[in-house]
Amino acid sequence: MDYQEAKELLKTKAGNAEKWVKFVPGLQESGYLDEATKRELMPKEAPAEQDQVVSIEALRASMGWPSRDISVNPLSIENDVADGNIPVRIYRKSSLKQAVPAIVFFHGGGFFGGSLDNVEHPCRTLADKGDIVVVSVDYSLAPEKPYPDGLLDSYRAMKWVYRNAEKLGILKEKIAVAGDSAGGNLSIAVSLLDRAFGTNYIGAQVLLYPTVARGIDGQGELWDATRLGAKADAELVAGYVAGFGGLDFKVDEMYLENQENTKNPFVSPIYLERLAELPPTLLAVGEFDPLRLQNEVLVAKLRENGVATEYIQYNGMIHAFIDKIGDAPQAEDVMEETVRFVLGVFKKD
Repeated sequence: MDYQEAKELLKTKAGNAEKWVKFVPGLQESGYLDEATKRELMPKEAPAEQDQVVSIEALRASMGWPSRDISVNPLSIENDVADGNIPVRIYRKSSLKQAVPAIVFFHGGGFFGGSLDNVEHPCRTLADKGDIVVVSVDYSLAPEKPYPDGLLDSYRAMKWVYRNAEKLGILKEKIAVAGDSAGGNLSIAVSLLDRAFGTNYIGAQVLLYPTVARGIDGQGELWDATRLGAKADAELVAGYVAGFGGLDFKVDEMYLENQENTKNPFVSPIYLERLAELPPTLLAVGEFDPLRLQNEVLVAKLRENGVATEYIQYNGMIHAFIDKIGDAPQAEDVMEETVRFVLGVFKKD
């Protein structure tokens, strides 16, 4: 599929994928921001003097949310190093004595930020919700290490989990990948590498509001905020989407040394032809996430290629809502759905 064909697909598929809608608590209608999310998006008074250039260090430090640990079971948490130089953090319930399935988790952060600490509480929650081992991966970040370093780190970490399954207490034939935002992109890209290299270790993937169409720079059908269906606060939503899209080119500048790579399926999976080889997929996204339309195109393509695909839309939510675990009930819910999906896929094996 060339770029023009992709644009036509965006026009016909975006916003039309069949989905499981989870309403804002207390509402039974789509089109309205969650009240806490609305407050988050309301314009803030800018400082009298504000630097025009924000350092990458400041951007990295600003990522995340003051989330809380909501786990109820005692957890064993261990730091390790995968394949020689990739930091990982491993979570499991302390009571688990038998080998269990695994989720290899890739954090978000626009390929230039994020860390093991940023997804500490989501990963704790995943391990708490089911008999499952969670391996969180601290892959290389741009611009110091641009594409494909982070992707190759992620793939190597997944292979390390497979090869060390006995030591980790993992059933090596039951490994899933999961991630949010950039981590969702890396999850599907690792699945693609897994198939391309013939390792076939990955049995399921969970994509949480992944970025799957790079190089569009906040323009065109995929960034049309009117298609998100806001029935109130439409200007607020449109401003949020525009601001998010405006950062897209800067992210590509850091992540991709060669801008031709924006059409590479390992960077923009939306352009991939051989989707049928991918494992069963769960994709979840917020109703007003700027990436929702590209996510819906991917869902439609996966289904057209015969990939068993669940799609959940969390009404009222914007991007990166798993960061708010312990605050937003939707964050806990999507962790529960992740565990349900992964264990359900492996139960069928």
